[in-house]
Amino acid sequence: MIGRAAASLACLAVLVAGCAEAVPVGDAPAGPQRSSGPVDVHLAWESCAAAGADGGDPVGSQGTLAAPLLGDDFVPVAAVICRSGPQPRPAGGSELVAVEERADDVTTLVAALRLPDAERTDGPCTADLPFVPWLALLDARGRWINPGVPTDACGKPRQEFRAAYDQLRTERVATRVLRELESDEAVASGCAQQWADMVWVTGEFGGGQGSAPVALPPADAEVRVCVYQVPVSERGGGKPAGEFESGGTLPGRTWAAIRRELTATAPAATCDSPASRFAVLHPPTGNIYVEADGCRRALIETGTGPSALRHGSTDLIDLVFDR
Repeated sequence: MIGRAAASLACLAVLVAGCAEAVPVGDAPAGPQRSSGPVDVHLAWESCAAAGADGGDPVGSQGTLAAPLLGDDFVPVAAVICRSGPQPRPAGGSELVAVEERADDVTTLVAALRLPDAERTDGPCTADLPFVPWLALLDARGRWINPGVPTDACGKPRQEFRAAYDQLRTERVATRVLRELESDEAVASGCAQQWADMVWVTGEFGGGQGSAPVALPPADAEVRVCVYQVPVSERGGGKPAGEFESGGTLPGRTWAAIRRELTATAPAATCDSPASRFAVLHPPTGNIYVEADGCRRALIETGTGPSALRHGSTDLIDLVFDR
């Protein structure tokens, strides 16, 4: 069994960017209005997936802040929590999983859920967005409801509910993999699972007009290469995202040869053919991008001056991709 405080994604203190700023209520969104209708009662609980509650919303079930509150006509004996979050794999990667947990001691939680909404304040409120869990309450007959969460004067979950939820002790019932977040191979290679095709972005916005840098990392520098495939749906977009294909550290002689090609290459011509694959070279400083096809360009970013968008020679592309 685990306490709610131990579940990282179930922390009710999760905030979004800019959350610490105090803003007048009148200048902030008014928040959802509570529905006065009765809570829908379902005949039998099946699973989080069957209830449509395991999709992976990082800020939780904000809709419950407007759902009808728990009344006296439904007597819960257990609770089910549906949440999602990253889960590491033994080989180093990670995946997004949907988790179903059950709690059988719900006395304090139920008492908190029966509280009314507090009267809204006219004073300042912080602009944070607290995590709101997706809860199903079950009665002795196996029926279940998804009740609303009572709110405080700022329209956020009441502190009594936050405390009760945080102290809730649960047991995991089921785990379902939703999608891969980071492959084992990407982690082993030291590469990110996704990377933006900055050659395309730079070319589209007219950047990369600097001359070829004369201060490329030395021939004996350690350079890591990461190769990405660009899905058809991403090609030609504003910032195409590539998916990891392969990666590792370049042999010293290969980097020395790549360095010679980059030093001698000419400025890139105007081109509008997006690449299906590209590589990112990570020297000690800066990044170097090379397109495998499409416009076949290289983007040199040393981190110390203007980037340079250059023509990618056949020899350069062979050195980077034919390993």
